[in-house]
Amino acid sequence: MKRLIMLAIGLLVIVSAANAQLRKGDLIVGGSVGLTLDIRESESVNFWGVSTGGTNVDVTFSINPGVSYMLTDNWCIGGGLGLSVSPGGTSVFTIGPSGGYYVPFNKTIGMMNSVSMGFGVVESAFAFSFGYTPGLLISLSDKMYLSTSLGSLGYNSGRKAFSISLLGGASLGFNYVF
Repeated sequence: MKRLIMLAIGLLVIVSAANAQLRKGDLIVGGSVGLTLDIRESESVNFWGVSTGGTNVDVTFSINPGVSYMLTDNWCIGGGLGLSVSPGGTSVFTIGPSGGYYVPFNKTIGMMNSVSMGFGVVESAFAFSFGYTPGLLISLSDKMYLSTSLGSLGYNSGRKAFSISLLGGASLGFNYVF
């Protein structure tokens, strides 16, 4: 327990000592890994006609490398790749442009509001998607950022559905600024 407290204090000191901010002309290279949980109630009737309930949980894992260029101190444009693997072996590969608006809260933490499009293949069929993802950027050093997001809003033509994901999907990534 003592080690955990010391580790937390050390991380807090490192993060609070960081003095980085994104500026015009910065090239941001990085990526994230994500985990999405689709939890829903299921109801079925057994052999004897008795209704049985349960919970179905589908887990989707994704990896998303990307690159962005800061056009101004707040606006960026870029692109990325994506690979998602869902239950049953369903894989989705996407490539597409993205853009964002960065709002610094202080010299350590800021919010990146990202809008992205994706064009890809879902089970041998062409699909496209677009979405909005708010996320936090936490400065770990002058050049390194930790990025995280807990939700998104978007449309996916492969699923033919709009989606709002609050606390259902989470991503964690690292970005390096050149």
